[in-house]
Amino acid sequence: MFKDYYAILNIPVTASQQEIKSAYRRQASKWHPDRNPGIDTTEIIQLINEAYLILKDAEAKERYDKEYIRFKQSATNNN
Repeated sequence: MFKDYYAILNIPVTASQQEIKSAYRRQASKWHPDRNPGIDTTEIIQLINEAYLILKDAEAKERYDKEYIRFKQSATNNN
């Protein structure tokens, strides 16, 4: 299943590298296990880290963006 890294970090597709970094820090802080006692945040933190690793790397982001466009187009065509 396709993962929407922009939605995970709550940023627009046009976000700059600085905005991506800030969003990563904000989400990582929000979902940190120390801030959410009694809640298993492992999966959420893993998704946040994965999103950041892809979007911070220019080449990986370029490849992801191509797939992202295809995903959005197919979602629009299916509705």
